[in-house]
Amino acid sequence: MKRLLAFLTIFTLMFAVAGCSSTKDDTSKTTTEKKATEKTSELTDQVKSKMYNAVRIAEGKVNEVFAKEMAADETTPVLTSTFADEAAAEAFLSKYYSADIAKEIYTYYVTDQKTTDGQTIVKADPFFAKPILDTTKDDVTVEGDANKATVKTKDNVTYTVELKDNTYVVTAIQK
Repeated sequence: MKRLLAFLTIFTLMFAVAGCSSTKDDTSKTTTEKKATEKTSELTDQVKSKMYNAVRIAEGKVNEVFAKEMAADETTPVLTSTFADEAAAEAFLSKYYSADIAKEIYTYYVTDQKTTDGQTIVKADPFFAKPILDTTKDDVTVEGDANKATVKTKDNVTYTVELKDNTYVVTAIQK
């Protein structure tokens, strides 16, 4: 009989503890979710740095596609052989730019001329007349929130950056 009473007492205490702790978890989960939602939309220095770096990396990728290789004469810029067709180049650039911007950049650079080796000749003039690669974080102003913001340079070039699939992507460029 004592064992049965002890078992029932322990069993009752376990239910009481489990019941109290689940109420606290629900309350703390709700509070944590609210705080997380508030924090994700804040434009902190870390988020500003990520956005600025996303624009710099995106510009560097354009240089990788269009300004990396030269033809056999070593003076004529050609489309990087890794991105020999429009679809490959645009797919690569779409990781860093919206599809519209990627197409605009591709259309700007690519000509209908080919080298004797069959490589596509690209324009030597850069798409970015005032490259962000020549700036520092202190040279730009970032405004907006953590999901969408603008990065404006001292040269009055404005990049719109949006969070898509946990990555910052350039969705607009105003020169």
